[in-house]
Formats: sequence, C-alpha cells, structure tokens
Amino acid sequence: MPLANDGPILAFDNGASAIAQGKVVKLTAGKTVITAANTDVAFGVITEDASADGQAAVAVSGSGAVVLVEAHAAVALGDPVMPAAAGRAATATSGKHVLGVALEAAAAQGALIKVVLGQSNKPTA
Repeated sequence: MPLANDGPILAFDNGASAIAQGKVVKLTAGKTVITAANTDVAFGVITEDASADGQAAVAVSGSGAVVLVEAHAAVALGDPVMPAAAGRAATATSGKHVLGVALEAAAAQGALIKVVLGQSNKPTA
C-alpha cells in the first residue's frame, strides 16, 4: 500500500524499466528513471510500483510529502538523506543534494523507511 501525504503526487511517463515503490527518481528526456549516483538531483520518489513505459506516481522533491524510500545502507533516525545508486537513499554527505530527512532508521540496504521530502534540494554545507 502506498504511503504519501501532505504533498503533491504527480503522474509522469516512466522510462523503459519498471520502477518499484520507494525508489528515488530523476527525469531524463521527460521520463522517470532511477537515480544512479549521489551526484544526481532527485525529482522525487515513486509512491506505487510503475511498469515499464507506463505512468509513474511521483511524490515531488521539496513537497514535504512523507514517503517510503529504499535505503542504500544503514540510516539513522533524523539523518538528512541524498539520492544514491540503484534509486536508493543514503545518509547525505557534504556537497550533495539533500532529498529529505529520515523519520525512522534503516539497519541495512534495502530497508524501506519513512522520509519527509525536504523544503529545498540545495547541497549540504
């Protein structure tokens, strides 16, 4: 069941690959694709499984929405998180774009955690 509230959920064309709920995405040629590195600027998070070349429901970055996000590694409660490889989120490091703040901890890669999408997508100090 999708989890998202208090923020816009927009429909976008999905790229050539299916994307699971909780994946962080960027836009490429007007289509959603998963983030590939911590240098990517996230467009948002997929709130429901999206089929290849179908429509993707995206909670937009900066919206304040609370969404489920797949962790790239362990994340502590309250950590700012950034996009990472394979559409996951990792604890933000200096100079990287912040996606949001973890509302719960993740013990390891693959865990789905609640994240509030931040008010800005500016790099950390």
